[in-house]
Amino acid sequence: MQGSLHTGLHTYAHNFTVSLSSVFATPKVESIIAKLLSDPTIYSLSLKSLGMVYMEAPTGKVCYNSRQQLNCTSIEVMSKCVWQMSRDNEAALTLGPGSEVQLSDTCTELSTVALLKTSGFWSGMYSCLFVTGNIAHMAMAPIQIALLPEVINVTSNPQTADCSASSSTKVSILCSIENSTETYKAMLKLGITEIAPVKEEKNGIIKYTAEFTVDCLADGKPSSLEVSCTVENSLNQLRNRTIRIPIIYPSDLFCPEDETVERKWPKTKNNETAVIDCTAPGRQGLMKRKCIGKNWGEELSLCVKAVLNSVALQAKDFEKGLGATQEGAQFIFQSLKNNTSEESENTFGDVKAAVSVFETMKKASVNMALGENLLPDFIDSASSMLNTSWEVGDVEESSSLASQYLSSVEGLVKSIRINASEGYNSSNIQLQVCRSGSTCNRTVFNVDVELNATADMVKTVGLQSLANRLPKLGYEKALFPSIVVSSTVENNTQSSVNIRLGFPNEMDSKSTMTCVFWNVTEQRWSEEGCKYVKGPGNLAYCECNHLTSFSMLMSKHSVSMPFLDQLTYVGLGVSICSLIVYIIIECLVWSTVVKSNLSHFRHTALLNISLCLLLADCSFLASSFPSILNDTLCLVLVVAKHYFFLAMFFWMLCLSVMLVHQLIFVFSHIGKKMYMILGFTIGYVCPTVTVAVTYVYYDQASDIPYYSPKTCWLTYQSAMQGSIHAFLFPVGTIILVNLFSMVVVIATVLKPSGAESNKKGDNDAVKSIIKVVIFLTPVFGGTWILGLFVFLMDDFTQFTTYVVHYAFTIVNSLQGFFILLTGCFAEKRVRDEILRIVLGKSGKDQGTVTTTK
Repeated sequence: MQGSLHTGLHTYAHNFTVSLSSVFATPKVESIIAKLLSDPTIYSLSLKSLGMVYMEAPTGKVCYNSRQQLNCTSIEVMSKCVWQMSRDNEAALTLGPGSEVQLSDTCTELSTVALLKTSGFWSGMYSCLFVTGNIAHMAMAPIQIALLPEVINVTSNPQTADCSASSSTKVSILCSIENSTETYKAMLKLGITEIAPVKEEKNGIIKYTAEFTVDCLADGKPSSLEVSCTVENSLNQLRNRTIRIPIIYPSDLFCPEDETVERKWPKTKNNETAVIDCTAPGRQGLMKRKCIGKNWGEELSLCVKAVLNSVALQAKDFEKGLGATQEGAQFIFQSLKNNTSEESENTFGDVKAAVSVFETMKKASVNMALGENLLPDFIDSASSMLNTSWEVGDVEESSSLASQYLSSVEGLVKSIRINASEGYNSSNIQLQVCRSGSTCNRTVFNVDVELNATADMVKTVGLQSLANRLPKLGYEKALFPSIVVSSTVENNTQSSVNIRLGFPNEMDSKSTMTCVFWNVTEQRWSEEGCKYVKGPGNLAYCECNHLTSFSMLMSKHSVSMPFLDQLTYVGLGVSICSLIVYIIIECLVWSTVVKSNLSHFRHTALLNISLCLLLADCSFLASSFPSILNDTLCLVLVVAKHYFFLAMFFWMLCLSVMLVHQLIFVFSHIGKKMYMILGFTIGYVCPTVTVAVTYVYYDQASDIPYYSPKTCWLTYQSAMQGSIHAFLFPVGTIILVNLFSMVVVIATVLKPSGAESNKKGDNDAVKSIIKVVIFLTPVFGGTWILGLFVFLMDDFTQFTTYVVHYAFTIVNSLQGFFILLTGCFAEKRVRDEILRIVLGKSGKDQGTVTTTK
């Protein structure tokens, strides 16, 4: 006996251990347990065995941020398996699918868990359990990780270096991290000065401090200096945190020190933000205040209830895969509801913390489906947040929070799996559900929603008191109603979705009504695809429809313009048919037309350009309706578009380089074999490497995803951030090289030969230039230069932006048709051979025709 625990008035829990020197037979032990449970005095009995399972686990310290795998093998076949992890004296938590944990699909006798990114979070004792009934065979092993601090806090005292009255000033730098079993080395650096800091350990925190002197007379008078804290672990791995210290010079504006009974705001430079710790009891976090000129702005409190911080940490654990079970998710949402239900106690910081929990759980739902039992707690907590005022004096901060709130609520509504529920209503949020039909009609907050889509399920959410909180970019003078309506369609089989909103129009007849939708990628309201329809009496309707246009390929965000989608599909249809015809013609006339190395080079490149463009256009059409595609198919189509469009451009590069080589080095010929090796290497190996490296980088090493499921295309975050740059840079470079090649060709055409005494006349020169441009632009990708303007021009209030988008869509969706015209029908020998085939002329007759010029 290991001990007994009094659990109730007449109940006890007894822990005991049995050592066996015989074969453990699970069926026999099960029968013993069943017999014991027949005794009414025994309420429950569970058994765990050691020695029936073998675990393979890393030994010694493993590197931080590495991938590690644990394998377990059971002697007997069991019903299911469970992985658990415990740290120090904490209770063991069950591992589930998450962003940092990957579990094997089968686990009756063999089970595997992979830790995708090891950190201090995953350092602990691991257990794998193979379970049947009340019996669990288990094995245990510790994982030791060379830790690095998850959070490094760097502060300076004072927050601003004051050079307004002296030639130098001192600042004290503090770098603090959580204490752990790891032995750290730290270094503090201000500007170019590096100092080994003084170390102090207190209350589970390690503090490194150093004092620096700021030279107020330094050359250039920098407006600020960078301070960095670098921490090194026992395996020489580094983690760094950098902050910026503003400098106040005699001519600079600043806000003087402001001290109240509760808090003290330090002297701060103009346009800088002062930060202090929360002073309210029971709350954690920071308070911010911006200096504007010589005057202080309003205080922004990001102070959060300590219990909400704890819930946010639990949600992060869940998202990574620790405690990722349905019970764990329900506990998180219950805790959130219980701590946000009282209106008077919720602050802006509390709402921000709660929204962060929503966003974290939305990310977690990608790896683990959330059940409908979460709906009441989720919707009640989200509803209570809308009772809180978000006005904090910082419009950008409150608007950003509103956008995050809408995105996270929509995402959770979409990801929560609903089986029997018809919806759920609270004071500020109403959720209605439709199942399996071509039309869905529901009402939320007196707004009638009619949605035409053949789908498994349609979820419609009405959110009250949200519209006025969202950014009003472009609609600053408009009056917004309080209701925002969001509909989510699951497994839609139609090519498009039409939504119609009917609502009572309470405005006078002089008002202009506008229907807008919230563009998630651009974070603003947009009228694209929506129109206002006046109904009988005081009724009004909004009708919206959104598709995918071709100009999205080169745009930062998804694009919606009148008729742009229709132009895309018509152009691509013509292009695909033209490319098929061109490939067939090439196969028919190849043996007759391809006689020299030069013609072989040209037709090989054109055939590969056409094939890549055909596959790219087909992939684009297949991904035109992302709402009906699952994530795997969407990813496959994104990779296909990325690869085939790049391959097309690399073959265009081969063609232009070959042409310029033949023009410049007239007597230096490239052999057919060499050209084929170079062509296929550049044309297919280069795009393969580009796509592979891009996918691996954004999938493993970046927080930005490789593709967007909303558009089934590459992502754009900001300048130099986003996978679309792995498409734009190679395409842009090749376009510039090909344009240079075109200039070389034009210069060669205009240059008189040795037999000519004078230069060509102006008319002949113009004709020659036009001919070169028309013939080479489609096969050199010249029309895609418009795409670079599409990427740069994202101001849709400008008429030129619309012109560029329409021009790019029309010209490039018809690229296959232009290749058919210039690469096939414009070449005399190809035309003659086609005529011979069509008219049935003999080879001899055709020979007479083709040799006559």
